[in-house]
Amino acid sequence: MPNSARTRQNYELTRKRVLLALAYYEHRMHRGVAAYARRGNWILDSTMAHYGTPPRFWGGEGILTLMLPDRNDLIRYLRNQDVPMVALTKDVPAIPAARVVLDNYQLGRIAAEHLLERGFKHLAFYKYTHYQDVQQREAGFAAAVQAAGREAIVLNWFAVAKKRPRSNPFLWLQRKLHRLPRPLGIVAQSDHRAYFLLCVCEKSGIRVPEELAVVGVDNDEYTCEFAPVPLTSVDSNREKLAFEGAALLDKLMAGESPPTEPVLIPPAGLVVRRSSDILALDNPQVAKAVDFIWQHFHRPIGVGDVVAATTMSRCRLYRAFEEHLGRTIRAEIERKRLELGRRMLAASTNKVAAIARQCGYSSGEQFCRAFARQTGLTPRQYRQGCHEEHEEANGADEDSRP
Repeated sequence: MPNSARTRQNYELTRKRVLLALAYYEHRMHRGVAAYARRGNWILDSTMAHYGTPPRFWGGEGILTLMLPDRNDLIRYLRNQDVPMVALTKDVPAIPAARVVLDNYQLGRIAAEHLLERGFKHLAFYKYTHYQDVQQREAGFAAAVQAAGREAIVLNWFAVAKKRPRSNPFLWLQRKLHRLPRPLGIVAQSDHRAYFLLCVCEKSGIRVPEELAVVGVDNDEYTCEFAPVPLTSVDSNREKLAFEGAALLDKLMAGESPPTEPVLIPPAGLVVRRSSDILALDNPQVAKAVDFIWQHFHRPIGVGDVVAATTMSRCRLYRAFEEHLGRTIRAEIERKRLELGRRMLAASTNKVAAIARQCGYSSGEQFCRAFARQTGLTPRQYRQGCHEEHEEANGADEDSRP
């Protein structure tokens, strides 16, 4: 055998062979794994992405999997594999795998807080399954709603289907929605369940977001942007989830010990679209005050300017504002300014002083003090963390291309 052919053969033998075993296909997770596979020079078997079933004759060094309890074929297959394994959910704990998982509690909390910030007093969580991811999202949602002094309503199709398997999910949800108070804010367990919810609203004549605001989870742009009403969603950070899962698998294949606890991947934020882009306030003067803040917070406005935009006295508006939103007028101005500040720090390289002015602060020092009070970080530290995460998740393929 020529030396060049022997060298090529040895090179192929030293490359790690990894199986991507997903219970359902998710394009962002595939992209995240592929980014790490390029860095690690893996041979990546992603045939399950096309055929949905585990390969019959695979042999390799590691498996990255997303398991679900109702995928018995995948579970049986994984039980018979004696290689390092990383799972991207907490489900099926009987399978001995290291875990890298989404921070689902925070996903539910962020979705609920978004609706609370919009002034919704009636909030519900729509669940279709009972996976651990869903349970944690429901728990985060309920905690945020209860902390605001509201009741967390649960639309639990899973429980209904378990008792009455022949029930119709469309008709059941339609009946439930017509009985609930309006305006209503609903968080669905995922984007594709939110899409179904929007279809029920459309067929039932329920106006979104005027009567019912909807928030999904995952921020799958292919689902959110083409829904009957463009869907607001919490970005669960699935690409980073898969990238970090692949990174952990690489360590396990190199002989390192698995972590004793699941590695949590934090959410990447919330993307507001039309399905929740509304203020649900039954006091028109408070609604007018909030609208004024949202339209002008990037200017050097104060409480007096907000009061002048309404017909209420300063004291009455103060009381009404806190009653309906649970925070002061000044706190709402600062919340909007810092919300914009975080986005600008993450997305640009502009100087902090310039960002401060664009957010409505009179100086960079004032912005830095307010930012540190809310986040515990300086703007510089926050920006550095955002850029490091972006480079780690998205720049691996550029840095290590052969």
